[in-house]
Amino acid sequence: MKDTGIKISDILEMKPLKNGKLLAGADGVSKVVTRVNIMADPDILNWVDEGEFLLTTGYFFKTTKLEAQLNLIRECSAKNLSGIGIKIFPYLESLPNELIELANQCQFPLIELDYEVSFTDIMMPVFQSIFDKQSNVIRKVETLHNDTMDVVLKGGDISDILRSLSKSIENPVFLKDYHFEEINSIESDDETMKLALEEHLRTTLQPNSQSTRFGKTINDKVVIEGREMDRMMVPILVKNNLYGHLVAYGVKRSLNNYDALYLETTSSIVALEFLKRISVQEVEHKYKAEFFEDLISFDEKRKQKAVDRANYYRFDKDAFFSIFTIRLSKVDGTTISGDEEYNQVLVKAMYLVDTICKEEGRTYIIASKGKKINLLFMWKNIDDHRKYAQRMSSGIKDSLDQKVSQFNYRVGIGRVYKGIDQVSKSLKDAEKAVEASKNYVNQQIIDFDTLGIYKIFCQDHLKDELRSFYSTTLEPLVLYDRKRDTELVKSLIIYFETNGNLKKMSEKLFTHYNTVLYRINRIQEITGKNLEDEGDRYGLQTAIKIMKILDL
Repeated sequence: MKDTGIKISDILEMKPLKNGKLLAGADGVSKVVTRVNIMADPDILNWVDEGEFLLTTGYFFKTTKLEAQLNLIRECSAKNLSGIGIKIFPYLESLPNELIELANQCQFPLIELDYEVSFTDIMMPVFQSIFDKQSNVIRKVETLHNDTMDVVLKGGDISDILRSLSKSIENPVFLKDYHFEEINSIESDDETMKLALEEHLRTTLQPNSQSTRFGKTINDKVVIEGREMDRMMVPILVKNNLYGHLVAYGVKRSLNNYDALYLETTSSIVALEFLKRISVQEVEHKYKAEFFEDLISFDEKRKQKAVDRANYYRFDKDAFFSIFTIRLSKVDGTTISGDEEYNQVLVKAMYLVDTICKEEGRTYIIASKGKKINLLFMWKNIDDHRKYAQRMSSGIKDSLDQKVSQFNYRVGIGRVYKGIDQVSKSLKDAEKAVEASKNYVNQQIIDFDTLGIYKIFCQDHLKDELRSFYSTTLEPLVLYDRKRDTELVKSLIIYFETNGNLKKMSEKLFTHYNTVLYRINRIQEITGKNLEDEGDRYGLQTAIKIMKILDL
């Protein structure tokens, strides 16, 4: 308000008030006036705003009881009005002493106006002064906006924008980027302070914190290196989602309202830079996804088209290849509310995975499809895959654990195949590895090569045979449990886990030894299998694995 309004003391210096007199509230003459209004009756208080200066006559005070007059002053003060100008003559000789005393207590200015001066003559110069101040603010903001746009149009980047902004507000400015996980800053005369500010920003400002989640400008004070200073944080909003914050610290001087306007004006330009960078990323992902879809297609023409374009992505079509598949799912209770926000987090996850792969220096492409991220890697040989695959998947896991807490994920690693035209086989392996994590292995990173018998049982052309085998061995026991509410299947699973040791079974099941013996006999009777027979025993154990793998 103080940057777009004028003080009561300034109004008292104006020509129309040269014969005016400050009756009360001398301690409040620094109050800021942002608008002038005329009070015909006290009902106007239902429509006034902070900073208004009221003009009225003594008629109200002549015809109203003292308590109502006092209530008027109290309400005006409570609503943060700036003061009241009153034409006392010819209605009254003077205002009541009680009214003057209350106005002094509230530091609420009461000004006696010259009866000969019209309200219009008072309002016009006040409004002109307010307009001039507001125009000055607009000119300053427009100048900054034009300077910043000039930087962008000349090919400047985020650093150039921050440099221009920092020069305007005479203080260090940073950009905390939540999407690309960066803190952007510029060179400084005091590198020690700059590093301290960056560390403070890194540790205190998070996208989902209480102080930032509402997407509003925040002014507060912080203590850094033993110094208390102002801090301003302005959100960077892209498609109504929070992508970052412009943050200024009052190192060289205190931050003021002009600085807030500068930061807010620049934030829209930074948002455009974000949008441009994200759009480029999305276009790149689109072309990579199309290449990947062609490569794994059953249409030989599409596949050959992709093979012919492999050199564009630095792939040697005769090298060794494998695929990592990352399947993402939203964590229950997260604040992700719609597709746009979901895609924002998905794109961030892809960026993080992309960063890990770049750091390893591998030849690869990354492509998304639905809730999956697919990574195609080229290897010199199978040993090269063994050497780096686990390390890279661990790096991906660590990064997602730290920075994408809104998602659950599973990483499936497919087998290595020679020739880029064989990558669809590795994709199937990776997807089956991820599928195994649902009910076969409880791990976040699953290498298909380590899944043992699952590699056989998960083959699509065997599913009918596996179901048939299950129905003739274990299913009768499952149906018996369901009908009688017993735990014979669980007991059989424990039997195999303890290698048939009935004593250990009773301990794990917390049941008497004789009960365990009875259950084993019932299992054999219902299934028609003899657990002393190696073939029957292996058949039941295999049926349990089929039940888990096929989620029966």
